[in-house]
Amino acid sequence: MGRPIVKRLCVAVSVASFVLNMFLLLNIRLETKSASKSSPSQSAPARFVPSRKSSPLSSDSFVSSPLASPSVPSSSPTSKSSDSFVSSPLASPSVPSSSPTSKSSDSFVSSPLASPSVPSSSPTSKSTNSSNNFTRVLCHRFKGRLGNELFQYASTLGLALTLNMTPVFLGSQHLPYVLKTFNQTSADSSTFVNRCKKAKAANEVSCCKFDEKLTHLDPSQDCTVGTYLVSYKYFEHHEPEIRKALTFTDEIRNESSHVVQELRQKHNTSTLIGVHVRRGDMAKEHNIKLGYPQVSPDYLNRSMAFFRSRYPDCVFVVGSNSLQWCKDNVPSGYHVHYLTGHSPAVDMSVLSSMDHTIITFWSFSWWVGFLNAGTTVYVKDFIVNETQIGRQLDGSSFTYPRWVPL
Repeated sequence: MGRPIVKRLCVAVSVASFVLNMFLLLNIRLETKSASKSSPSQSAPARFVPSRKSSPLSSDSFVSSPLASPSVPSSSPTSKSSDSFVSSPLASPSVPSSSPTSKSSDSFVSSPLASPSVPSSSPTSKSTNSSNNFTRVLCHRFKGRLGNELFQYASTLGLALTLNMTPVFLGSQHLPYVLKTFNQTSADSSTFVNRCKKAKAANEVSCCKFDEKLTHLDPSQDCTVGTYLVSYKYFEHHEPEIRKALTFTDEIRNESSHVVQELRQKHNTSTLIGVHVRRGDMAKEHNIKLGYPQVSPDYLNRSMAFFRSRYPDCVFVVGSNSLQWCKDNVPSGYHVHYLTGHSPAVDMSVLSSMDHTIITFWSFSWWVGFLNAGTTVYVKDFIVNETQIGRQLDGSSFTYPRWVPL
């Protein structure tokens, strides 16, 4: 009985061993077959996909320029604007400086209020060179003091806007230190200045009277306009642009703001009335004979009474080149503060910042009234007939329409 059982066990073990060996062999063959199928697909991309560096749309081209737009490759062979796009350090990263669809620097030099970030005479702009050749200039050489220069500046800007010409200002003694935007509104490159020397002269007929022919100059040729241009009618159609151009420097505004703030703190419930009195050289005998209008104590009394009847608590802030005369002639019974120790530009800024103004005569007073946002009164009959100055003056083109004559 023992031997048959042992023999059967041996047979069973042999069968089990054979089955196990066959299973292992089959498994090995399956794994080998699976590996042989997968290996061709792993190597295929190396044979059919081009190198990333050779692709014309490679992202390498997007970073070739630090100013390039991420959506427009700066080195794309299909883009003509990319070279000019980075040729100027002031070019906008989103608008190519020489884009054929943009007026670019032509518009910058045709307007006196051009953006300061794109100089009209930039040597890096190709379109500026063409504007030098084709944009006509309107030149003016300054004369006189601050009030005179402001008239010449505003009038020349107004004419340049009307005629679509480039203003070129020469020889200012005051405005570069008074106006914040003066150096941004003048095309002062040597190219323009040289053209002014050859420009056709066009002077007003009278120093103090609007000359309409200046608004009809030929915009196809360079012109030089003169002389004093004392009339608001030269810029009345461009007043918003002119007011923007007449922004005082930060230094002047800071000093005048400090003065105004102290006045309002001291008189916090009062209405402040700015008063400018021009005498000095105007009161000299030869100027009186020429016909320069004179301020009288009677006018001061009428104008101050005019405002006190409307604002009983008002305070009069007086600026003048003849303060002692003002102290001797201002009517008694009024609350008056006298401005001292400031530059003419600061006085102008302070007086024009008051609630209302009283002005006398000539250009400095005129700008105090024009820059003021309130009511301005002026001398009604300021023209002295049958005098040299009286014949040159035109009241309708000199006095601002919204002012009140007294």
